[in-house]
Amino acid sequence: MSPADGPGPAGDAGEGPAHRALLDAGWGTAWRPAPARPGATGADRIRDLAASGYAALPVPAEFGGGGASLVEVAAAQRALGAADPSAAVALNMHAFTVGLMADYWRRHRDTSWMLLEGIARSGALVASAFAEPGGSPNFMSSRSEAVPHGKGYRVSGVKYPCSLATTATLVCLTARVTGTGEIILALCPRSSPGLTAEGEWPSLGMTQSDTARLVLRDVELDDRLVFHRGPADVIDENVISGMVWFAVLLTATYHGVLSGLLDAAYEGVLRSRAFGARTALLGRATRELLLLGGACRQLGTDFETGAIGGRAALAAAVGLRASLSDTRDRMLSAVTPVIGSRLYGRDQPAAALLVDSLAVHHHPPSLLTCDEAVGAYGTGREMSFDPAG
Repeated sequence: MSPADGPGPAGDAGEGPAHRALLDAGWGTAWRPAPARPGATGADRIRDLAASGYAALPVPAEFGGGGASLVEVAAAQRALGAADPSAAVALNMHAFTVGLMADYWRRHRDTSWMLLEGIARSGALVASAFAEPGGSPNFMSSRSEAVPHGKGYRVSGVKYPCSLATTATLVCLTARVTGTGEIILALCPRSSPGLTAEGEWPSLGMTQSDTARLVLRDVELDDRLVFHRGPADVIDENVISGMVWFAVLLTATYHGVLSGLLDAAYEGVLRSRAFGARTALLGRATRELLLLGGACRQLGTDFETGAIGGRAALAAAVGLRASLSDTRDRMLSAVTPVIGSRLYGRDQPAAALLVDSLAVHHHPPSLLTCDEAVGAYGTGREMSFDPAG
């Protein structure tokens, strides 16, 4: 083959690895993570990234934010996932939460714009305090209690695991109102008396994500910081929007992590020039990520343009989330014999990425729940996040 017949090792653009020309196409973002400061890890690294403009990315431009679309925020998450998986997983929760708030404002045009403007002006990070010990069939539901009191509530409960536990300025939380049973979605200042971060997340990977247990003991919550109220355990427009934002951003984040692992596989083969069967294995892994990335961007685009919505959007979102786990496993089975012992070596970057990527299986909803929900939608049955329901 002559040079005119196809791309060489550098790809069509003549810059960077050829496989990156495939995987990076369509992932345009004006924001790129700066290299970490020497010695800056964990919380310090997260604060540096927030200050670089990341915190305001999903906030509409009219409120001083970056005005980034869902796909543009996803592209930023993917770039961060490739550079710093722990920070990417932590900041994914901020992006998901603020993106959900922005989407809520676009649908309701209410006073929630003031919260968004405050986030953009201050560069505040927002922790997503939805998860609770033992899990929940509906991530918009809650076992935490909000007792009406004065001009707001007193909230008590435990949120775990919660990323950005010490770096967040605000905590977006759910709680069940005593007496009415409705669920409130609200922002709570991280410095509120009675709100503490305790312990750490004893994980194998993603160890620099500032993840801990948030404990609320009669925390005073001003009613003006509540931006949604609704029936408990009901799949409404906020659950659907939240799941779409979460699935798209989560998929983009791990697409970046897995792209970094694939880089290591290509680098070893190109350096040794030991092609043979490794070429087909690299091709298999590349096409897995190529298709996953395309599906991720398509759902983000379709949801924001209105091409898909309602229960169909929810089915597509949980389907994407399950496909992310499946793709990770198929991709790893292809690159494991290519990378070899580097995947098991101490202090090996490829081994660290392997462990980090395992976390993809432990994000909600569970894989059984995802497949059940897609099947229920296809057969015209009621969708549920409870696999035992």
